[in-house]
Amino acid sequence: MNSISPPHRAIQWLLEGDPAIRWQTLRDLVGATERSVERERGKVAREGWGARLLARQDRAGTWAVGRSSDGGLYSP
Repeated sequence: MNSISPPHRAIQWLLEGDPAIRWQTLRDLVGATERSVERERGKVAREGWGARLLARQDRAGTWAVGRSSDGGLYSP
């Protein structure tokens, strides 16, 4: 039997995941220092699915203009 309790196993699992999940786990569930949280949050733009999402921006920092299902007509 594992000596880690179920909530701790869940937290450990979250910490093994993507930086976008890790920093929030550190902040909201672990109570890590602000410095630790900010260091982990800084990884979101460089690693994992946050980095993959940001890489899809065009040079202007927008999101694939003209590729939407409405022919690019949507404008917030």
